Amino acid sequence: MVDSGTWRVVVPVKGGGAAKTRLALPPGPRLALATAMALDCLEAALRCAAVARVVCVSDDPRVRAAAAGLGAQVLPAGGPGLARAVDAGLAVLAPGPTAVLVADLPALRPQDLGAALDAAAAHPGTVLVTDADGDGSVLVARRDGPPPHRFGAASAAAHRAAGAHPLSPPLASLRRDVDTLEALREATALGVGPRTAAALRGAALPVTPCAS
Repeated sequence: MVDSGTWRVVVPVKGGGAAKTRLALPPGPRLALATAMALDCLEAALRCAAVARVVCVSDDPRVRAAAAGLGAQVLPAGGPGLARAVDAGLAVLAPGPTAVLVADLPALRPQDLGAALDAAAAHPGTVLVTDADGDGSVLVARRDGPPPHRFGAASAAAHRAAGAHPLSPPLASLRRDVDTLEALREATALGVGPRTAAALRGAALPVTPCAS
C-alpha cells in the first residue's frame, strides 16, 4: 500500500497562443482562460493530501513562473507535443507512486484527486480515469510508476489497450476537462477556481466559484 502524501504528479501545460484552440473565444481571453484553468488545477493538486510533489512541464515561461510561485517544480517541455512534455516530467522522478494529470480541470477539488490516487494505490498496475465523456483521459497513475501514457485523440481506448485499468469514480470535478464552451459551462456549474473565475469575468462569461 502507498502511504498518504507520497504521490508525485506530472502536469503538462501547453500554454502560449496554441492553447485551447477549440474554445470559441478571441485569442486574448482564450489564452487567459487556458492559463487560469491550468493554475487552478495545479493549485488543487498541490493542496491534495495524497500528493508530495507536483511537476509542471511547460514551454510557456509565464506558466512556469506562476506555477513555481504556487510551489510546483517547473520544467521546460523542450518542444511541442504532449507526450514530450509528459516524458520530460517523468524523467526527473525516481520510481514510485507517480501520476500524470491533465491541466484543463478548472473545477478540480483536492479531495477528488486524492480519492482517485487512493484507488490507484490499491491497484498493482496502471490505472486510468477517463473524462466525463469517456473518450479522453484525465489521469493515469501507477503506484510503482512511471505510468505508461497515451494522451491524445481517443486516449481512453489507447490507455486501455496499453493495459491501464479504468476507474469510474463519481468524481465530477476530476473528470470534467474543458476543450469546448459546452464543457466549460459544465465546469462552471460545478464551481471553478479563483483564477478561472476571474478569467471568465474578464471574458464576460457566467461563473460559479468553486465551493472549496
